[in-house]
Amino acid sequence: MKKNILIVEDEEQIAEFISNRLDANLYNVDIAYEGRDALCKIHENTYDLITLDIMIPHINGFEIIEALRKKSKQTLVIMISALDTEEFKEKGYELGVDDYIAKPFSAKELSVKIKSLLKRREELNSANSKYISNIILNEESCELIINGFKMSFTPSEYFLLSVLVNNKKRVYSRNELAQLIYDNNFGEIDERSIDSHIYHIRKKAKIFETKEIIKTVRGIGYQINED
Repeated sequence: MKKNILIVEDEEQIAEFISNRLDANLYNVDIAYEGRDALCKIHENTYDLITLDIMIPHINGFEIIEALRKKSKQTLVIMISALDTEEFKEKGYELGVDDYIAKPFSAKELSVKIKSLLKRREELNSANSKYISNIILNEESCELIINGFKMSFTPSEYFLLSVLVNNKKRVYSRNELAQLIYDNNFGEIDERSIDSHIYHIRKKAKIFETKEIIKTVRGIGYQINED
């Protein structure tokens, strides 16, 4: 089955540049040249992946990500921008971006990232559920079930959870988790961004569970909380 991809880019030449690199046998591709059109397309359609420039007319990319995450936690997002700063990238990851590419970029690199992210998500979806205390990690739907309540996470957040749940006795350092994110094609992030990911996972889970599902091991890193 073809994957649905949305390209959000105000420069027509770049949008076509990306679109032409994607295999028409594998992907259905839509293009939005400004923010309002992007929001309409997101509202009307379900996308497997979105490539998103942040500085676009009418509604910026950060607002689009926020609107998207209210509808879908599963849609992958690759941020593409000339604003290549740590603060800028951190904000994107906090909102749910899965990967970042700086302009100018290679169309081949982007197509490889798209293919890898989609493949990795399918691999996660095909795995079995894991159980810890009152937590069920449903690896078929990429959902966390806490006390019977289903929760959705971004693919990169889910990946971090799956690593911790599948290795429940191990404590992972921030650097190790950042390297695993990179090795599994979920983007290149730093240790501060790992902290942001953990913060957002905890915040979402806190609605249904008072205890921290991920505990901090002082001076080392993070571990799933089995207590």
